[in-house]
Amino acid sequence: MKARLAAAAVALLAPSAAWSQPAAAPPTAAGNTGLSVRPGVEVFAQYALRSAEQPDSSTAWSHAFEVPRVHAALTGEFDDARARVVLEAIGPAAGGAVVGASADAFSLRVREAFAGWSPGRVLRVQLGVVPTLTIPEIEGTWRFRVLSPTALERRGLGAPADLGATVRCVLPGSFGWVGVGAFNGEGYAGRDLDRGNNVEVAASVHPIPLRAWSPLAVFASFTLGTSGVSGTRADRLTAGLLWQDRSVRACVVGTAAWGVGSDGSRVSYLVETFARVEPVERLLLGLRYAFQQRDDRVASEVSHELLGSVGYRVVEPLEVFAAAGRSFDGATLPGAEGWDLRIATRGVY
Repeated sequence: MKARLAAAAVALLAPSAAWSQPAAAPPTAAGNTGLSVRPGVEVFAQYALRSAEQPDSSTAWSHAFEVPRVHAALTGEFDDARARVVLEAIGPAAGGAVVGASADAFSLRVREAFAGWSPGRVLRVQLGVVPTLTIPEIEGTWRFRVLSPTALERRGLGAPADLGATVRCVLPGSFGWVGVGAFNGEGYAGRDLDRGNNVEVAASVHPIPLRAWSPLAVFASFTLGTSGVSGTRADRLTAGLLWQDRSVRACVVGTAAWGVGSDGSRVSYLVETFARVEPVERLLLGLRYAFQQRDDRVASEVSHELLGSVGYRVVEPLEVFAAAGRSFDGATLPGAEGWDLRIATRGVY
C-alpha cells in the first residue's frame, strides 16, 4: 500500500520524471491484459499570515485560509501507449486559460492533457498539453510545491507545462535523460499570442556511476522562443547541479533570460538554491534562497527571497508544514518586501 501511495505522489508531483523509469506491470483482470487506469488527487491547503511594508514605513498585515491548488488526475496505459489528463482548480484571482469560470468561485483549467508512446520505456513521445523539460526536473527535486513553485515559475520566466510535443530518451543504465520539445510558448495557462513556436532542449546527466555519487545530476537546458502578440524574444539558458537522493535532495541552478515580458532587450538573471532533508523518517526540513536581477541595466532591480520550513509526514499521503518566508526588494516597490508565515498541508492519493 505504501509503495502505491509513494508512486502516486511522485507521478502527481513530477509527471515528466515519473514515466522515465520502467514501471511494474499492474494487476489486470482476465481479458484486460496490459491495461491500467489510475486516478489521482492532490490538494494543497493553508492558513497564511502576510505582511507588506509600505513606502511610509508602515506595515500592512493580512491573513486568510487558502486552497492554492487542487489537482485531479487520470492516467491510462496500455502496453507502450499512455494518456494522461490533469485538471487544476484555481482561485478566482489567478489568471490563465480557464475552462469554466465564475466570479466568486474556483475555476477549472487543464494542467496536462496528452497522449504518449514509449517503446521499451527508453524513448518517450508526448503530444498535447505536456510537461515542459526544465521546471518539472527542478520541481521534482524540490518536492515542496505545496510551499512554493520553483523560482522560474514564480518569476514568470518559464512554465511547467505547455501545448506542444516532447521527445525524451533515457540514457543507458542510470545516466539520466536527454530531451527536446516544441511548444506554443505562452505556458499551459495562457493563450498562444504569436505565430512562432518555442523549442527547448534539455539534459539531466548523472556523470559518476559510483553508488555514493549516483544522486548527483548535471542539468542544462536552452529555450529559443518568443512570446506575446509582437513575438518578443524569450530565450532562456538554465544550468545547475542537482542531488536527487531519497533523504537529501538539493539544487543550485541559474538562469539567464533574454527578453522578459514585452521587453525583448531586457536581460534578467535568476539563481535558486535549496535543500530538502529528511533526517529521520517522516521529519521534513526545507530551506530555499532565490536571487533575481530583474533588469541588468538597472542595478537596483534586484530581489531576494528566503524560505524555511519544518514538516511532518503524518501518514504516507498527508504532510503538514510550518513555513516562514521573507522577501527583500532592492527597488523598494510597494508591498514587495515582507513576511509570509504559513501552516500548510498536502494530501495526495
